[in-house]
Amino acid sequence: MKNDILVKPLTIKIIRVLTNNELTIKEISKYITEISKPSLYRHIKKMYEKNIIKVTSERIINGITEKTYTFAIENGMLTEKELKNMSEREYKMLFTQFISLLTGDFEDNFKNYDLNYIKYNTSFSQMMLYLSKEEENKLNMELKKVFNKYVNNKVNKNRYKKLVSFVSMPSE
Repeated sequence: MKNDILVKPLTIKIIRVLTNNELTIKEISKYITEISKPSLYRHIKKMYEKNIIKVTSERIINGITEKTYTFAIENGMLTEKELKNMSEREYKMLFTQFISLLTGDFEDNFKNYDLNYIKYNTSFSQMMLYLSKEEENKLNMELKKVFNKYVNNKVNKNRYKKLVSFVSMPSE
């Protein structure tokens, strides 16, 4: 199942590197330095077999095929069936890794930039909404449409990388 590999922190890091990028394993290894290239290769192979990433091009270099990969956004998310089959422990672990990576990203970004939150338009908020199931479904659909409108933007001189995270959960 896809969730076996999606709960691994390394998978999440690779997805982040490959989102809106097309990179070879050599290029990916410049961003992910904590494991060896052979281990990275094996992990990417598993992600490819689970259709989480896809090959965008291949070229022969000195008789060896070099593949370029990207995140297969259409296949990289858990389906409703996969979510239902996930144990509570796996789901909590996946959420904890998400929060940990988010915290790490926040810290890493401000190592490289000054702490000018206004200049970099950094924000976070929390709000309580009272929604029927139908309203919640409509809100989720509308948010997906908004995010999907921008998710495939390519880098250019007027664009910079921006991390947007979203969590929705019941509250008591």
